[in-house]
Amino acid sequence: MVETLKPAAHARQALTGRDRSTAFHEASRHSSRVRRIRIVIIAGCALAAAGLVARAFFDPFSALPDNISLAGAAFNGTRVTMEHPKLSGYRQDGRPYDVRATDGVQDIRTPNIIELNQLEAKFETASRSLVRVIALHGVYDSGKDFIHMVDDIRITSDSGYEIRMKAADADFRTGRIVSREPVSVVMSSGTINADALDATDSGEHILFEGDVRTLFHGSDDGEPAAESKP
Repeated sequence: MVETLKPAAHARQALTGRDRSTAFHEASRHSSRVRRIRIVIIAGCALAAAGLVARAFFDPFSALPDNISLAGAAFNGTRVTMEHPKLSGYRQDGRPYDVRATDGVQDIRTPNIIELNQLEAKFETASRSLVRVIALHGVYDSGKDFIHMVDDIRITSDSGYEIRMKAADADFRTGRIVSREPVSVVMSSGTINADALDATDSGEHILFEGDVRTLFHGSDDGEPAAESKP
């Protein structure tokens, strides 16, 4: 009986060895396929990223907002310097606005943000008065149609006043202008100084906040000037 069992045991051992060899080769082939697929996926992602970067560098104007035009551009790394950029659009009430600057800078990594230098913006109020805003510097966000302005800001209206500020935020969609820095308003009849300002409808309505001081000039009939401090 021992002799009859030995061949069967040997057959089982040989069969087990073949199974292990087959399983090993199948596992090796599977691992190779997984590695190839992984390489293809990584290579595809790398090519897609390279394509986006190449497009940004060789066609940077594709990232510009639809409402901007410019005279020329120069490139330095990821930054695009624009010559005489012009922004235009319409507010929520349908009235147009126009923003121009001597130059602007945009980083293609944040295409909705544009830094503007020596900018000038024009709005129209509900009473058809034209409001002009000038500032040395501003940062425009095309996604929000919003600009933050700093340095020697002046708002003038053909209705006869000028507002001087150090910093202000303007929402082009609503025509609202807000400043949390000291402001000064110069009119033909006097001046108003305040700690803050909130103007709506492009300056049609103005709310002064904080310590508000007013000084009005005397009239032609010799009346003295009136000073008010709420």
